[in-house]
Amino acid sequence: MARERRLFDRLLDTYAKPLVKKTFFSTARPNDYTRWLYRAILDTQFAVRESYEWARRALVATPVFLSRCAVYGERIVVDRIPYIAGPTRIELGSDVRISGKCDIYGASKGTPVLKIGNGVFIANGCTFAIAERIEIGDLVSIGGGTHIADTEGHSHYNPKSAIWEVPAGEGDIAPVIIEDGVQIGRQCTILKGVRLGARSVIGARSVVRSSVPPDSIVMGNPARVVKRMNPDAPPLEPRPKIES
Repeated sequence: MARERRLFDRLLDTYAKPLVKKTFFSTARPNDYTRWLYRAILDTQFAVRESYEWARRALVATPVFLSRCAVYGERIVVDRIPYIAGPTRIELGSDVRISGKCDIYGASKGTPVLKIGNGVFIANGCTFAIAERIEIGDLVSIGGGTHIADTEGHSHYNPKSAIWEVPAGEGDIAPVIIEDGVQIGRQCTILKGVRLGARSVIGARSVVRSSVPPDSIVMGNPARVVKRMNPDAPPLEPRPKIES
């Protein structure tokens, strides 16, 4: 019995298993006669997918989001309906593109404001946490997964209470200002009170804790200026007072 079992296993390993493996890992290959068929399938799949994406974008996501905005301009495209929590006042310029999904968290008290200028691109997975104001200028691009907040959402120190039970005070909130032409890389973190000077570039995964002069390249954690694209540019001026 054992001999027959070994013979069976040898035949299985020699013939059956290679045949099954070859069958499962083999694929059809287009030739001169079937290439048109596979191209037709590809083109059909592309047309159906893009038609579905257009319908979801143009007929659902964009109008739903604009219905939530207090002010908005022309030629706005939103790929997915953003997740919005809190009474945030949203103001949009024209030629704004939100690619993918983004989250907007507003403080439950007061009237937090998210103001976005003209020609702004916001990639998938961005998050905005707003207690008072986040302002984005014209021609700004924000890479995917970036987090921008004008507050930590809680007080810095209170050992007698859980951190989520201690609301942020006045000293824990400061507006974030992103000036015109700023480019923010993927997965960056922009913290409260930061002002990004015009045309500055923020390297991917940077954590920006302090204001950045115009025409600067910054990167790192914490982010530091590594190059001035215009060495003769004036230093960063004090942030002007913002009126809602």
